[in-house]
Amino acid sequence: MQLQIIKALIKRPKFAFLQIQQNQLSGWFPFILILLSLQLFWLCYFAFTDINWLINENLKQLPADLSTSDRQILAEQFTPQMLRYTSHIGSSLTMIVMGLLIAVYLNIVTKLDENNTDSLTNWFGFYWWVQVPTVFQLLLSCLVLMVSGDNQLSLYQLQITSFNQVIGLQPGDKLYSFFAAFDLFSIWSFVLLFYGLSVKTELKAMAIINICLIPLIAMFCFSLIF
Repeated sequence: MQLQIIKALIKRPKFAFLQIQQNQLSGWFPFILILLSLQLFWLCYFAFTDINWLINENLKQLPADLSTSDRQILAEQFTPQMLRYTSHIGSSLTMIVMGLLIAVYLNIVTKLDENNTDSLTNWFGFYWWVQVPTVFQLLLSCLVLMVSGDNQLSLYQLQITSFNQVIGLQPGDKLYSFFAAFDLFSIWSFVLLFYGLSVKTELKAMAIINICLIPLIAMFCFSLIF
């Protein structure tokens, strides 16, 4: 059933969410699938990437006003093992926290529909169905790593479908991170969010569009400020 739902999310998203709703499917399957895909990506990334180059790239991101002694201490602590552990564990925790924040947001804004009775737990499970495109994005990144022949690719360079590849912003430019993270897969997630909300609530289409756009606007403003 779950694999059929994944297939429907590609071709018939509204039908997919109707099936999820009618069969009361939890978000455990997409949650586990996404986390496993994330761990697979990191395994591939560290297998195909020059670890010494990657460590040096991370050290370049340290604040310029950091003292030489502090920089040396951090350089000694920045080992390949530490980088692997922080990547595997940190990215998973970040994804879970993001899921919780979005679930809280959806739990609040969907109160506009007086008939909606979904709880925070329901929205947390719903979030993982919306994030299914992440699996395909991670698999595509693994494929790029395997065929590129370049062992010095940054994470941003692996996002070959991001808008930043078209705009050509450079690291340090305003909105660089925003456009690097905003790609075809994130658009797909926004489409799924729209159809999912249209199934789970009785809100009008314009209200749902606004709900979908508010996080995007917040990300845009955050990128402008920081």
